[in-house]
Amino acid sequence: MSSNTEPGHGPHYATAAATPTGGVGVEAPAQHNGHSGHHKRRHDVQRIRQEERRRSSGLVWALVILCTVLAIGVIVTGVTVFAVYLLYKPKTPYLLVSDARLERLVYDQSGTIRDLQLALTVLAENSNSKTDATFSRVNLAVGFRGAEVALLRAGTFAVPRRSFLPLRYQVVSAGRQLSPEGMEAMAGALRAAVVPLDLFGKARTTWKVGIFASLQFWTRINCRFLFNYPGNGTAMPIDCRSKSP
Repeated sequence: MSSNTEPGHGPHYATAAATPTGGVGVEAPAQHNGHSGHHKRRHDVQRIRQEERRRSSGLVWALVILCTVLAIGVIVTGVTVFAVYLLYKPKTPYLLVSDARLERLVYDQSGTIRDLQLALTVLAENSNSKTDATFSRVNLAVGFRGAEVALLRAGTFAVPRRSFLPLRYQVVSAGRQLSPEGMEAMAGALRAAVVPLDLFGKARTTWKVGIFASLQFWTRINCRFLFNYPGNGTAMPIDCRSKSP
């Protein structure tokens, strides 16, 4: 048995177990694992990017839908307001002086208006065809060259559609002292037989446009009347109408 055994058989088996090929076989799995990890990381990055794109796309669509809804709301609101305007054609109520007469004026040389009597008719007009109007806080004044001669007021009242309400004032004033400039102006007016008196003030107007809104505006009046006095006391023709801003 010992003579048939060749010295290279045992060592050849041991050498085969430790050949460089076996060493390569040990390193090969390490190279394969590195390639798999790199592929996995790239897949994760792609998945994250896809998720970010989906979220960004969803946000963009949400903004688009929101802007579309807002635009539709603005358009609908504009169309509704325009339709209501065409239907109701709202007009601001106003004040109009229809008659004015200076009935008496007693003035002395000391610059004092001893007695002034003035008949004044103011019309509160509502030219709207589909809604009533309300006037409130009516505060008017009669003046001469900056001096208030009399105050005219009225409580809250309503004026039906396409109608008017006359406010008749019988103004009586006494004891108003004029400034030096006013005294000079009054003396000149009496010599020319043309006395100027100012009417100014404001009122609050309220009226509805359908069931949607209640409109409120101040209407202001500022006019100067020229009265034939001494004479019949009538005022020269003038269009005295209040205006709203």
